[in-house]
Amino acid sequence: MAAAKPEPPVAFINVPYSKRYERVYLAFIAGVSAYGLVPSAAVRDPSSRFQLERIHELIAAAHYSFHDLSFMSLDAKAPRTPRLNMAFELGLAVAVSRCAGSRHQWFVFDTVPHRLDKALSDLGGIRPRIHDRSPESVLRALMNVLGRLTDRPTFGDLLNVYREVEKGARRIKREYSLDLFDTKPFAELIFIAHETAERYVPQLAG
Repeated sequence: MAAAKPEPPVAFINVPYSKRYERVYLAFIAGVSAYGLVPSAAVRDPSSRFQLERIHELIAAAHYSFHDLSFMSLDAKAPRTPRLNMAFELGLAVAVSRCAGSRHQWFVFDTVPHRLDKALSDLGGIRPRIHDRSPESVLRALMNVLGRLTDRPTFGDLLNVYREVEKGARRIKREYSLDLFDTKPFAELIFIAHETAERYVPQLAG
């Protein structure tokens, strides 16, 4: 009897749930799927579970986590306040990675070089991967952190998977949800990314 195929590693995607980050979100889903990883994210949960507990469980269950810390603007409502969720959740990932026996790896992304040296000096020595919020730049950043994995798609493969995921996102918006950061759209986007990745990256189909 053939040995069961091992479960693919899980990748936790931590990006701002903002309309201007939709393409970043889609690029992460497409990119990690093309590397044979299964995306997870703290999209809206229909249960009443405590959000912090749920996010900790998702990070702890993941082999990798990708944290985009570029959304640093102040909101307009007084008192004007920065959003700290992304940095806090990165802290959870760092703590998980330091637990005994953990193999969790975390990666940081930003849109402005050297900004995190000022904003989060405890990350001194950590090089964030820089992108400009375009899908192409996000995919290049992912290639730089995931290039040592066994299944190595080309940049063209990544773009092909992204295009199919983006096409699926447009259909989802037409048919049933303008909010891609919700449970059903996320599940459908993962399915599209997985199916497309197996078509374009031959190593994944075996």
